[in-house]
Amino acid sequence: MFKGIIKSKMSQLQLNQHIGTAKDNRNNPIHDWYRFTAGFSYKLVEKIIDIEKLGPNDCIYESFAGCGTTLVSAQKNGIRAVGNEGQELLFNVIKGKLDWSVDAESIRKIITDLEKSISNKQSKKPYHQLLETLYSNSNLYQLYFIRDYIVENVKQNNISSFLNLALTQSLHKVSIHPIAIPYISRSKTLSNTLSAFDTFKNTVFKMIEDLKTVIDKPVTTEIFLHDSRKKNEAIKDNSCTICITSPPYLNNLDYGEVSKVCSHFFGFTNDWNEITEKVRKHLVTGATTHYKESEFDIEIWKTEEFYLNNKIIMDSLLPDIIQIENISKTRKGKKSFHILALYYFQDMYQVFLEMRRVLRSGSKAYLVLGDSAPYGVFIDTTKILGEIAKNCGFNKYDIVKIRERGTKWQSLTYRHNIKLSENILVLE
Repeated sequence: MFKGIIKSKMSQLQLNQHIGTAKDNRNNPIHDWYRFTAGFSYKLVEKIIDIEKLGPNDCIYESFAGCGTTLVSAQKNGIRAVGNEGQELLFNVIKGKLDWSVDAESIRKIITDLEKSISNKQSKKPYHQLLETLYSNSNLYQLYFIRDYIVENVKQNNISSFLNLALTQSLHKVSIHPIAIPYISRSKTLSNTLSAFDTFKNTVFKMIEDLKTVIDKPVTTEIFLHDSRKKNEAIKDNSCTICITSPPYLNNLDYGEVSKVCSHFFGFTNDWNEITEKVRKHLVTGATTHYKESEFDIEIWKTEEFYLNNKIIMDSLLPDIIQIENISKTRKGKKSFHILALYYFQDMYQVFLEMRRVLRSGSKAYLVLGDSAPYGVFIDTTKILGEIAKNCGFNKYDIVKIRERGTKWQSLTYRHNIKLSENILVLE
């Protein structure tokens, strides 16, 4: 019965191969204010809002707010929503995207004053070494000058967030090499015709124009700087009617590292150690850089709550885990994907427990996910997560395929030929 109902509703989504990507967001006001590597389409959120007939009495929960796609879509449609984001940089991005009350004239005046003063002062702080390799001297000076000017002269928090968001976009636009695909691509060079300041100014004015599309729309959302593996005391039990999110994939993408240029520029982090301590520790384990292999003992791991409550699921997975470990010993990188997989599912178990706590009885959760094949060993990630969710209080699940993925890497040495898929996991 469940599968029939879900599949009927999912057919209304009219899924296309881009629904699990951020491609649609690039040309949509506010959604395109920050482009995140692993985003998903705002159209998916809007279609779920439509088919689930969400209204003023509903509240969307977003476990991994990312760049705010779910929250922005909810607010555009007048739906209440709450979300967690573990990275301070992205938390600030989301704040900037959700506050539409900024005064345009005040911002224009700031830009005018900034333009008058930018050629007459010098930055008081040294440049970060990484950024020195990614920007021309003149652009680096302008970027730091704008950053410091906002700190010293802009006192309204919402305007400061707005301008810093524009500056974050400018960091991506004027770099010498692409910095978000998902890592720095030094083999490619970008052609930038505008200076950093002109890029920043144009970005600000474009954002001001975008605000005209949401005039008089009230604030209906709230974002928390919080790790969704832990209880968020600010979100009450049974207070949300649905969850729409996209967790990290089990694909060794380090979400702590992909934003390091912006994170270093704004002073959230300064080096690898600070990325680990200040960023990675607040994220679901999604990469082999998130833990130390020497600290893992599988026998101790088997005594923990996650394994004991998911023993049948994990025992069926362990032969694949052992195979992955054996293959890793023959590979040059010797990456411990076997440990990564165990930690990933353990962390997602904690996420599901918190999700189940905040959702009302009978509520659904829609999760955009991808399957995995570390070292060519297929892990049915979406299905395993569905089974784990049932051990966290959800009654049932269904999986709807969006597209095949991973095919563009076939030319890489040692690349497997297993067809992977991107899916929507629907929990109830």
